[in-house]
Amino acid sequence: MRTHCAILLAVMLLGGCSHEQLYNSMQGARDEKCQKIIDGGERARCLDNAHQPYDKYRQQREEPSKN
Repeated sequence: MRTHCAILLAVMLLGGCSHEQLYNSMQGARDEKCQKIIDGGERARCLDNAHQPYDKYRQQREEPSKN
């Protein structure tokens, strides 16, 4: 996992990836994290959150800073 993140960071810095490209490239890591959750309901919520589109993620991330 750390190696995966380090590689993505290097690619982002060298290749000029957008935030959306980086978000999308981390999809596999988010899925792996969710699959480790034993409780089915919690795992389903995790996967729903992990699969949300970048625009929705960005909107939710910006909402708290507007208050």
